[in-house]
Amino acid sequence: MTGLSIVFTGLCALVTHGNQGPAQVVLVDARGVGEVGGMTLPAHAPTLMVGLRSLANAEASNPTRIVVGPPQGQGSARAEEQYGIWDLTGSEVRVRVQGAEAEDLHLYRPVTSTWPEPPKDVDNPDSWRDIRYVARMTAIAADGRVDPALARDGADEPTSLPRSAAARIHLTGGQLEAGLPSAEEFRSKVFEFRDATGKTLLRQALTDSFRWNLENATGAVVVEIIPSWGGPSRQLVFRPSAVPHRLFVSNLPAEADSHHAGLGHQGMTDGQAAALHFIAYYKLLRNEPADEPTPVVAPAARRGAGLTKTRFCTSVWIDQQ
Repeated sequence: MTGLSIVFTGLCALVTHGNQGPAQVVLVDARGVGEVGGMTLPAHAPTLMVGLRSLANAEASNPTRIVVGPPQGQGSARAEEQYGIWDLTGSEVRVRVQGAEAEDLHLYRPVTSTWPEPPKDVDNPDSWRDIRYVARMTAIAADGRVDPALARDGADEPTSLPRSAAARIHLTGGQLEAGLPSAEEFRSKVFEFRDATGKTLLRQALTDSFRWNLENATGAVVVEIIPSWGGPSRQLVFRPSAVPHRLFVSNLPAEADSHHAGLGHQGMTDGQAAALHFIAYYKLLRNEPADEPTPVVAPAARRGAGLTKTRFCTSVWIDQQ
């Protein structure tokens, strides 16, 4: 048996087909998104990271670079963990289970939940699993459907990605659920999206991460990175394991400190920081809204505090149809 869990953080849009069928995760291209008060988003880096010990073909997987993490294991068996990092820019990523037929995807919505309020135990990852903690675009925009060009599935044929997409991950089967927010200061907060008249369109706690879980696959699990321009693909073949392998996909600022001092721009206000991220998401829609609501911490009166001085790129959930 082999299980796989992929954690997504940063400028990532989850695109689902209702409550069933396959899903896609679009890693947004921050370039050319637009300006808010003369400010622009810093460059974001779409990457995939996994411990090399999880791979049966670590030497042949051709990572972009390798980094060393904290020691893993027990007692004398503790050893530094090596992680491979793959640049996903311009790539389609597919998860394949050898010998398995395509299955519908499950969106985790528990019978009981504190949503739209934050969980009672805000630091417990299990309390954040309700997928509704990812902001749903249909509640924010008049037409919350994704641009059809982003939802195209070229099967095994590489296709050019739309300009707004830096990379795209295809998911079939398994379960999608929300994840623990990376910034502790926002775990107990409730956010509001308002239109130009001040009307609240959406009010809820938000997370900047979500995860896809595939459990107990009977065949070999392979993650394939396929360049959209048709170059050679790279494969990550996962070892059989009783414990699910953890893989991380992120689309965070390319520079380590680019989210400090207002997302890397001196003088950027809280509202500008929040607005820039959601302008990027609005460009993924079939019809961009004339009014582009952005999140503020509630209660926010008229001034409100946005998402600032932190690596908190809020994720978003978009419908395919």
